Amino acid sequence: MKAGTSGENGGRWSRLEAELDRLTPRRRLLTLLLISVLVYGGLILMDGLLLRSFIDQSFANSSDLSIFQERARLILNGGVIYRDVPYGSLPVESPPLINYLFLPPQLAGGEWWAYEIWFSLFALLSSLSTYLVLREWNDHLAFIAAVLLLLSPFLIVDSTLGVQDEPIVAFFFIVPVLLFLRGNLKGATAGVILGFWTKFLSIILFPVMFIKLSDRKQRLRHIGLAAIISLVVALPFLIICPIEFLQFPTYYMLGDNDGGAGMSVVGLISAVGIVVPGSVGALITIAALIGSYWYCWMRKLDVWRSSLVVTVAFLCIYPMIRLSYFVIPFGFLVVWAAEDRRVLLRILGMYIPLSVAQGLEFTINDGSVPAPFAWIGLAALLVGLAILVDATRIALRNDCFLDRPRAGAAPLLRTAPSTVTSGTTTRDVK
Repeated sequence: MKAGTSGENGGRWSRLEAELDRLTPRRRLLTLLLISVLVYGGLILMDGLLLRSFIDQSFANSSDLSIFQERARLILNGGVIYRDVPYGSLPVESPPLINYLFLPPQLAGGEWWAYEIWFSLFALLSSLSTYLVLREWNDHLAFIAAVLLLLSPFLIVDSTLGVQDEPIVAFFFIVPVLLFLRGNLKGATAGVILGFWTKFLSIILFPVMFIKLSDRKQRLRHIGLAAIISLVVALPFLIICPIEFLQFPTYYMLGDNDGGAGMSVVGLISAVGIVVPGSVGALITIAALIGSYWYCWMRKLDVWRSSLVVTVAFLCIYPMIRLSYFVIPFGFLVVWAAEDRRVLLRILGMYIPLSVAQGLEFTINDGSVPAPFAWIGLAALLVGLAILVDATRIALRNDCFLDRPRAGAAPLLRTAPSTVTSGTTTRDVK
């Protein structure tokens, strides 16, 4: 790993890397499963034995669990989301598919632990997908990247103690880019559009992939595929409840959100009376996205770097962000963090100031602390964003293992060493 330490600590790190490098692909898969069981399963167990009652009493509004349960029950009872929301409940502001993804944990009992296990599964799936696709370039570094993603504090907390659905969002954000890297362009387009109809945010990746397509005919085919998938998802709701259904995009386009929401710059300054109209926030966000697309096109960045740049620009500007959204750039930056300790320390370190910003935003909203504390939250947010931007700067200026020739991947279930060519050298893959 670059920018490492020397002496005894450096030697210990080298020995650990050597041990990890000797793992077979099958053992790497089993290791990811074991980490998931120990870390996520351990936190779920600790939550049930020690923490859940305290969390429910002290942070009653910090989780959307009751909303997830209500929507799943509505569907299971034969209701139609958007149209049959119970009186007094929050209107359905999300795309339709996410609500149907709450059915498995609800059918499994509908308790907090069922949702925590379900969200933890998506964290594991994101990690496994990262390893299985990126091992074509370098099996060892793909495994390190997958471990880092699985151990991301953003994923761990939201999947378990936070009981939030962002691990599903991260899965639908990262996997389409992985599919594009692997050459499955139609699968990537389908993944982005399904991600859009799950939680909206994935759609910012569609222009990134669109400009990477080779010719006009191919682009038209992908537009057609996106239109067909969208029609299949939306048509039932357009027929049954068109007025209610067409209201959900206004939430993400800030139509009714003057002052923004969450821990964004706009959201925090609104707490002290500086209100930015929702339309202005939407226009600034669109301008930032267009600027980031232009930058990626002019610099001829690959799809991985382009997705990183667009995501970082979006999170810096969008007036409605949450702490958990930062797992997305984290997932892109792990391919550099696997080798470069500067990037690793930054993507882990940014969690601290961003957590402070999120915590202050929450406590200001529930009245626990006075509104002027929003200035402290804003300062913490800007520090976290600066760390993220700096990590991105380092990444854009340095190569990662995806820039090297594909080494080829040994069979997953093979136990005997096999030789794989990597660039001009041949080494054993175990």
